[in-house]
Amino acid sequence: MGSSETMYGESEFVKEMGLFREAAQRFGRAEITRKEYKGISGRYGSYAQKGDCCMLRLRIPGGALSKENLEFIAGCVEEHHIDMVHLTTCQSVQLHNLELQTACDIAESAFARGIHTLGGGGDYPRNITASPLTGVEPGVHGDVLPYAKAAESYLMGIFGRTSLPRKMKIGFSDSNRNAAHATFRDLGFVCDSGGTFDVYIAGGLGKDPRMGLKAAQGIDPGDALYHIRAMTGVFETHGDRSDRSRARTRYMQDSLGKERLLRAYREHLEEAKAAGGLGISTEASSECKAGEGRAPSHPRVHAQRQPGLYYVSYHPIGGDPPPSKLGEIYDTIADMDGAEVRIAPYGTVYVINCTSGEALRVADSTEGGAETVFQSSVSCVGSSICQIGQGDSRSLLDELVDMERRRGFCDGVLPRVRISGCTSSCGAHQVGSLGFRGATKRIGGRPFPGFEVFVNGSHVRGEERFGISLGVMLDFDVPLFLGDLGDVVSAAGTTYDLWNPSHGPDLEAIARVYTEKT
Repeated sequence: MGSSETMYGESEFVKEMGLFREAAQRFGRAEITRKEYKGISGRYGSYAQKGDCCMLRLRIPGGALSKENLEFIAGCVEEHHIDMVHLTTCQSVQLHNLELQTACDIAESAFARGIHTLGGGGDYPRNITASPLTGVEPGVHGDVLPYAKAAESYLMGIFGRTSLPRKMKIGFSDSNRNAAHATFRDLGFVCDSGGTFDVYIAGGLGKDPRMGLKAAQGIDPGDALYHIRAMTGVFETHGDRSDRSRARTRYMQDSLGKERLLRAYREHLEEAKAAGGLGISTEASSECKAGEGRAPSHPRVHAQRQPGLYYVSYHPIGGDPPPSKLGEIYDTIADMDGAEVRIAPYGTVYVINCTSGEALRVADSTEGGAETVFQSSVSCVGSSICQIGQGDSRSLLDELVDMERRRGFCDGVLPRVRISGCTSSCGAHQVGSLGFRGATKRIGGRPFPGFEVFVNGSHVRGEERFGISLGVMLDFDVPLFLGDLGDVVSAAGTTYDLWNPSHGPDLEAIARVYTEKT
């Protein structure tokens, strides 16, 4: 990378950690409020949970977790007796139920290993996302991971030195499947069939969601950082930081208008290119090793584009692997040349670059995860942990998985659902074929915990759409609703994905039984 920016140095980081520790101590002594602490700690990737504990978010650019960093995280789990690990839709690793000073200790140790927590929360650029199997999955257009990593380095180089929007999110997708949600990020890149990138700007999920605007087509991937600089420049010039709730790039679609926003973006792009110094140069990747062995017969083992090599999928329920599982996976792959872990934006773990025999060893060590599409549903941590959560999304998912297992539905009868505890859309409920968001339902004039139901969302490029609300149902009615839906789809002898397109009114009728309760 030709950037003149550099990652945070040790002296800068030591200063940052001093401020983090001081804030944690003051919060622990009740000298500052929970809200005041959140305003400080988010910069360092940490938030206080409900109760006396906190969490720490580790940035994993593109979701690519090396063996060495997996070993480090597994070691932290063992040393600090961590009892909850969560894999986020931004491909970060969250460590939960930590003491305040433990979070500081881990953040310092992580930095020494090249893992950042800075910007993991608060009003800072978030972890760069990328298609999790980029570079190894057959049939995709290219490998976007080197560019995601270069983008991460650039953002950490300008961290704290420019006026970035809140939660600036950048994604790189290697195909129209758009796993990284690049077409509705603050800035997104989608690799096309020719190996070039299409660029989207000013999108985002959550409150007042927006699809991104297509700002450029067929760009040289090596120019990606110029587009990042252009996007930050547009926000520096035109973004609204006076109102924190609107300090996101998507609101510039309204304040400037789409055409003016695109024009401003292109002007800043020209300025960035004229200044130069941000080109990305990457070396062509080589095969990590020769494949060997016959293709294994296992439902979670899949062939890579590299002949004779395989990847293994493992989806811990809710994206919450048993903490000890991280150590088990590391022990399994420690002696495997080129093996690497990839974290998907939907909570799945992939172990890539395995020979046939190695893939079967990994499959054996990752038993106990999802066995159906429905069990691989996505959830944020929910209101039992998150300060702003309205609905206990994680507990709901456990109830749903139990319901499906009891009812014995065939795989595919119920789809992968996405559950968010609040409007922040941490579970990306707005683009799920079925999504749920924590909400309040009033029955007889009294408020009760509920979930708003969304249907027919999509993140696929060319088919992007936000789900349509069918109303709010009580939280304990959600399993009943999905059980009824499963019965209908099962009786039709098909899957939800095949049934739904021609049965919209039937789906709405099933939901109305629960949403119209008064």
